[in-house]
Amino acid sequence: MRLTFPNAEQQDVMTDAGIISLGANAENTIVLTGDGVQPLHAYIFVDARGIVLNVTPPARVHVNARPVREKALLRLGDVLSIDTLQILLKPDRDSDIRTQLTEIKLPQTRAMQSDKPAADAPRCTPSRVALRGISGGHFGRIVALRGRLTIGSGAHCDLRLDEPQMPREHAVIECIDDVIQLRDLDSTQTTRVNGVVVRDAVLHSGDQIEFERNRFVIEAPGLPQRLLSGAEPESQADQLTQSWRLPVVPETAPAPSKPAPRGEIWWLIGAAALIGIAIAAALLIKF
Repeated sequence: MRLTFPNAEQQDVMTDAGIISLGANAENTIVLTGDGVQPLHAYIFVDARGIVLNVTPPARVHVNARPVREKALLRLGDVLSIDTLQILLKPDRDSDIRTQLTEIKLPQTRAMQSDKPAADAPRCTPSRVALRGISGGHFGRIVALRGRLTIGSGAHCDLRLDEPQMPREHAVIECIDDVIQLRDLDSTQTTRVNGVVVRDAVLHSGDQIEFERNRFVIEAPGLPQRLLSGAEPESQADQLTQSWRLPVVPETAPAPSKPAPRGEIWWLIGAAALIGIAIAAALLIKF
């Protein structure tokens, strides 16, 4: 992961895992200046499970223009605002976002002439892939991706973005054979994937897409996610195998039961005999 400064106040900071402290104190990993910066303003904890922001009161931090009081889960593409400083979380390298798309060959049908995939073309499982709005006018909304999703300001678009500079058709997201691709439609506006400016990009589950003020996260359960560094994931088969690999417990034969001591056996036999004699005596007395 890489912490970058859009306004070039500092050099990029690279990290794989550990704690990154931010504040005015000279001992911090990233030293910040500003009237509202505390000695230890916040720290970012990074491990294989994800990225967590911890804010130390009374410090103030905004993530994607939303205030954070104590903690927040971060992802690549998030923007942290501390006083007047902005910090952008990006992959280790911009080239980690693959921009070379896979050519999708569809049969020459009437559906192709309407610039839409044919009905019999292989697609992602319905409702398996979706865009979840995390910022902007579509915050909290879930937009399902059923093969093809057109994005723009036009009323005919599947995902309509009401932005002043947004063209009628800005981009399209396609999902064929479990491959998710973002394709630019000759737009003058930029798109960011995990903080990297792109025109076209191969997307993965968990990626953050930014269209001006609107941010979305790709939700695709079962499809591979990027590594924490932002690099391409391993093959889907390898990742699923690793996800479902269970620890092997060696089989052990049950321990043989210990024979009861001879004294205990004779004691049980004697007790049974006494009970039998008592019952017989009671019957004789009665009759």
